[in-house]
Amino acid sequence: MGTTATVLVALAGVAALVDWWSVARERLGVEFIAAPLVVIGLIGAALAVDTGDGVVRGLVVAALGASLVGDVVLMTPDARFEAGVFALLVAHVLYITAFLETGGLEFGAGVAAALLITGIGFGAVPQIIAGAQSHGAAAQTGVTVSIAVIAATAVLAAATGALTAMVAGALFLASDALLGWNRFVDRAPGGRVLVHVTNHAAQVGFVLWLTG
Repeated sequence: MGTTATVLVALAGVAALVDWWSVARERLGVEFIAAPLVVIGLIGAALAVDTGDGVVRGLVVAALGASLVGDVVLMTPDARFEAGVFALLVAHVLYITAFLETGGLEFGAGVAAALLITGIGFGAVPQIIAGAQSHGAAAQTGVTVSIAVIAATAVLAAATGALTAMVAGALFLASDALLGWNRFVDRAPGGRVLVHVTNHAAQVGFVLWLTG
């Protein structure tokens, strides 16, 4: 990774630390500035990465942009959860497309990831879906679809065979699972902070994945 991309990732890391502090301290004004700066820095880093596949990079940049929209929507005081989740869902579809665009996915790694995700999610996923039901049929359907797409992102990330993508996919899955749990089941201690930490780490991982 070149100097420009490295500096931008580092700046995104500083913004992330400020964001995590603001979430822990419930400083919404600081969070509203710091959280978008994290993703903006990563978009810049992705654009600066020296990669031979402009299509894949474009898809990752677009995914980061969709994530930025989702993050901003979910942070607003009158946030519409469904709109924010839809934007994040678009981001996952773009990541999935990027993985498929690379070709050469490892079937065995994908199957292993799918089995692992199924086993881990066996207890939590039904509770999240049941909790979403109390918010209406649309919310329940949206959450169910989101879980399926997020799981597909993690499976295909593992199938790339790249460690950075594998870790990023797992972190994204954890982040969105925490988001759903905190919204529809119960407030876990430090839940929002963990959502932000895992989400930012996942996005850094996908930018690093571009470096090969």
